[in-house]
Amino acid sequence: MSVLWTRMVSQFSDINVASADGFDAVYLNGNGLMELGAEEQRRIAQDIEKLRISVPVCSLPLPSEVRVTEKGFNLYMWGEHVKKGVRSAAALGCKSLAWSDGRARVLPFEGADVQRLKEQLLQFLWILCDTCSEYGMQVLIEPLSPRRTNFLNSMDETMKYIQLIEKDNVAALMSLRELSEIGLDAGDLARYADSIGMVHVENPKALEGPRVSPRRDDGYDYHPFASALLQSSYAGPLVLPADADADALAYCRSVWENA
Repeated sequence: MSVLWTRMVSQFSDINVASADGFDAVYLNGNGLMELGAEEQRRIAQDIEKLRISVPVCSLPLPSEVRVTEKGFNLYMWGEHVKKGVRSAAALGCKSLAWSDGRARVLPFEGADVQRLKEQLLQFLWILCDTCSEYGMQVLIEPLSPRRTNFLNSMDETMKYIQLIEKDNVAALMSLRELSEIGLDAGDLARYADSIGMVHVENPKALEGPRVSPRRDDGYDYHPFASALLQSSYAGPLVLPADADADALAYCRSVWENA
């Protein structure tokens, strides 16, 4: 079964490195998209074509001080903000927009405004999905552990919320690092096979800080996870973290081939 071996990058210059290391694709993670002019978009798109690498997924994190789930969040202003980034992502061939921003969806722990703020987030995601649909893109929402956010902390909760958005271009993404943190194990993946649009593959023991690539000597057995994905007929991007290199990719490919 064919999957797309993908490396997360935060700088356009890293795309060359990912290509040299043998990756099929890159996940462009960062705010650089917001600053691209039309001429830069064309140049980068040409570079990507020459490298024979694709950009199937991007993310558009909001600035660190911005929280969708707070009073005063300006839906119109930030809706226009993400529209600009979506246009740039589409110009690079991006097909999916990943939203793994736990900080931006933290809810107050109590008070009458909690439900209203959930609805505010729903409106923001509706705008994001509506914008992406204009370019044939889907939005992927990641359930995250309570250590990263206090809303959408399980796959079931995330799927119910996705249904409320009432758009057909929204799905979930799954991370190995988050799997046990959100109450699942590898055997549960088959239940959600039709709802998973992307999978992060990282060392699940590195729970804090940046995602860390699987390594041959890191002491974790990745075969059950790979087997579960194969059994669920997953054929989308397998995204390795930004620290992945040719050795990490070779190891992950060998796990997949022997699962």
